[in-house]
Amino acid sequence: MSTSVDFKIISNTAVSGIALVYAMNESAYNYLCDEDISVMDNGAAPIDTDIVGDFISDAGWAHLDTELV
Repeated sequence: MSTSVDFKIISNTAVSGIALVYAMNESAYNYLCDEDISVMDNGAAPIDTDIVGDFISDAGWAHLDTELV
């Protein structure tokens, strides 16, 4: 049985200290906008790797699931 996630976070990027958050559905995208997190043209929202844990926790409180890749 497969489960879907609302966000996928890529922590191993070419830029040290930056993780990329991808919204996997409209609710997740709206959450990024509501939290004033900028989304690039390719759909990625760059965040500091120091706040990945906080992002996952805050998204969880909003009943959104996150996968860390």
